[in-house]
Amino acid sequence: MKRVGLIFGSRSVEHEISVTTASKVYEVLRQLPAECEPVLLYLNKSGAWLCGKAVSRLLEVEAEGRTCEDLPRRKALQQAFKQELERLERGTGSGDVEQLFLPPDASLRGLCGNPARAGWFRRHLQASLDIAFPVVHGTHGEDGTLQGLFELANLPYVGPGMAASAAGMDKILSKLLFRGAGLPSVEATWFTRRQWLTDEAAVCAKVESDLAYPVVVKPAVAGSSVGIGRAASRPELSRAVRQAMQFSTRLLVERAVEDRLEVQCAVLGNHDLTVSECEELLGAGGIVSFEDKYLRRAERPEEADLAPSHIPARIPEDLARQVKELAIGAFRTLDARGISRVDFLVDRPSMRPYVNEVNTLPGSLCLRLWELSGVTPVELIRRLLTLAVEAHAEKAATRFESEEGRAVVDKKHLMSPRK
Repeated sequence: MKRVGLIFGSRSVEHEISVTTASKVYEVLRQLPAECEPVLLYLNKSGAWLCGKAVSRLLEVEAEGRTCEDLPRRKALQQAFKQELERLERGTGSGDVEQLFLPPDASLRGLCGNPARAGWFRRHLQASLDIAFPVVHGTHGEDGTLQGLFELANLPYVGPGMAASAAGMDKILSKLLFRGAGLPSVEATWFTRRQWLTDEAAVCAKVESDLAYPVVVKPAVAGSSVGIGRAASRPELSRAVRQAMQFSTRLLVERAVEDRLEVQCAVLGNHDLTVSECEELLGAGGIVSFEDKYLRRAERPEEADLAPSHIPARIPEDLARQVKELAIGAFRTLDARGISRVDFLVDRPSMRPYVNEVNTLPGSLCLRLWELSGVTPVELIRRLLTLAVEAHAEKAATRFESEEGRAVVDKKHLMSPRK
């Protein structure tokens, strides 16, 4: 049996979506009692790592509220979920709560308590982990920060590595990589928040020289369409930039693909890759906002965190085949592993696909998409855990010291006063 640390929440605009993903994964992990023991680790918005019965209760309330069909009961559960979040933000909960954290110490592989917060403890707990299963979306989790911690702790973990996670999260870096690999991407330009604040007119002039209106303005590092805006003139560009730069120090401006389809598919594996069916987002004529994705489906609890879509996508077979090949290309360009979802913009008149972005830890792990592609949730989670162990074993065959390094010390070059 493996002890699986399910890590979710964190300081991100996608915090609440991460809780929903964790709830769904927790439901699956509990169907594998002979194979794994879940250890729930909630990172609240202040950055505290919390564990205990209160964290379990948070996921249980979320799951019940998401699937409940009785409207009055669902509203009560939604209020209870909000209260549980508020309690955990204060470091308390309706049950035991511990503050624990994973130290960057490869000799421990365990969770440590914080003596400075000893007053929080009901009992001392120091559990070891066999595998980390992060489902943090966005900043401080999906962007390589958690992955770096797992690498230092020498702990197997689900999902892409540190470099792939960082590049996938950064829309500017990923676009440069896609271009370098010869993958089609929409024309774009970019600049920093500092450049904008220093000389707004000069930045506007550069955008207008590089691209024709309308354009789409995006925070370079954010998720779930937060901060994204469309601009068809300089005043609209200024408004869109002021909104986007609240969420990132660097901004990306792309040519708007006006008449388009939005298609996505998921990729699973480390080396031998499996691609899901293509999914077509419905009603994507304008920008699909955070509200569109998550807040306008409260009346349909079974789809509470899913954008309306059609699976398989209603596109020609040759286009679907091309999209799947490009998805594999984008996945390998980032050196991703485990699971990712690749999003595309398809220019409707020409039916030309553009790689938009790679989500290295997609919302709900694309459970519904994989299920409609013939992979059950249990099979998917099992596969992800196996892939994590395989990737860790492959890294273990790599050397991290050299004879040359020892020779430098042996010859005392480091201690020579002339050096």
